[in-house]
Amino acid sequence: MRVVVDTNVLISSLFWGGAPRRVVDLAAAGRFQALPSPELLAELEAVLAESFDIPQEKLDLVLRDILSYAEVVTVLEEPEIPVRDLSDTKVLACAIAGHADCIVTGDRDLLALDAVRDIRTLSVRAFLDARSWPD
Repeated sequence: MRVVVDTNVLISSLFWGGAPRRVVDLAAAGRFQALPSPELLAELEAVLAESFDIPQEKLDLVLRDILSYAEVVTVLEEPEIPVRDLSDTKVLACAIAGHADCIVTGDRDLLALDAVRDIRTLSVRAFLDARSWPD
């Protein structure tokens, strides 16, 4: 299974654990293929630095950890899909370019899309409940 884990899920996994942490742990364990793009990784780094004041050394560790289990997707073009929040376009572009099965997100605008080009958008809970994830 190929999955784009949205930036908001990654951030939640770092600071609050719970179900978002379970998603990241499943990716790190190789239970599904996580698909970030350079644009999504840059967004993650910027949010952690600017909103959470994380020093560069720790940012490097976070990115290194993600890169240890993820397949970075090169986005060649942004899709022409109408979205309310233009920053959501980079998530959709990554999912399309990476031939993702789904996007796991907490973003209500993305969740409202339900599916784009047969790529489902799922909340963290819906993603975890959709499959049996034995330990």
